[in-house]
Amino acid sequence: DDLVSRLTLVEKINLVSNGDGSVNCNMPSGAVPRLGLPSYTWLIETNTGVHSVCDTPGQCATIFPDPQCVGASFNRTLWRAKGKVLGTEMRALHNTGGVIDRPTGLKVGLTGFGPNMNIIRDPRFGRAQELPGEDPFHTAEYSMEYLRGLQTPDSNGYPLIRSYLKHFTAYSEEYHRQHNDVSISDFDLHDTYLPQYEAAFRNANASGVMCSYNGINGVPNCASKFLSDLIRKQWGATDALIMSDCGAIKDLTDYPWYAPNSSVAV
Repeated sequence: DDLVSRLTLVEKINLVSNGDGSVNCNMPSGAVPRLGLPSYTWLIETNTGVHSVCDTPGQCATIFPDPQCVGASFNRTLWRAKGKVLGTEMRALHNTGGVIDRPTGLKVGLTGFGPNMNIIRDPRFGRAQELPGEDPFHTAEYSMEYLRGLQTPDSNGYPLIRSYLKHFTAYSEEYHRQHNDVSISDFDLHDTYLPQYEAAFRNANASGVMCSYNGINGVPNCASKFLSDLIRKQWGATDALIMSDCGAIKDLTDYPWYAPNSSVAV
C-alpha cells in the first residue's frame, strides 16, 4: 500500500505494461528509478526448460523432452519432478542474476509461463510439440502435477516461482492466430477447452493465465468478461493475474475486432 501510494499514474501503467510502449514478448515492465524499482521481466518460458542463457559453459538450465513425450509417460511422479526441477533452477537463476539472452540482458524473474494447456486438434497446428496431448483429462492431470512441482514451497513456505497457464483458451490453430474468431458450441467449450484450466485453478493453485490471441464466438479472449469471471468468480481464483499474449491488446485494433484506437483496446 505504501509503495502504490507513491506511484504516479504513468508509473503504474508502465509497471503493468512494456515500459516504452513497444510490443515485447518477454514483457519487461518500465522501471521507477526514483523509487529504486528496476524493470521486471514478466514472461519467462517454462514449458520445456527455463528460458535462459548458460551461466558458464556446461552450466545451463535443464531442457526436458517436449511435453508430448513427457505426457506420453503417464507418470505423475515424473511430471511433478519436472516442475520442481524447473522451479528450482528458475529461482537459482533469479537469485544469481541469470538473463534470458545477452543482447537484451533481460533478467530471469519468478513468473513462469507454462504449462501450455491447449488441446491438439490437428497435427498441422504447428505447436503440437508444446502440448501434452489431445485429451482434456490427461492434459489436466499432467498440468496439475507440473504446477505443483513448479510452485513447490521453499523452506519459508514461499513457492519456488509463480506459474501461469497458457494460452487461455480454445487456441488450437496457429495460422492467422492474431485474427481468429473461433465458433465453438457451449458443449465443446465446457467439454474440451475449459476443464483442464478449471482443474489447475481449483486443485493446483495456478497463479494466473495468459489470455490467447483468438476470440470465441465474437468476443476476443483478452477482453472477455465471461472468461475472466470463470476464473475469479466460478473457479474461486480471486487473486489470479490475467496477462495478455504478446501484442494481443494491440491486435484488438485490427481485424476482426476493430477497436477504434489503442486506448479503447486497453
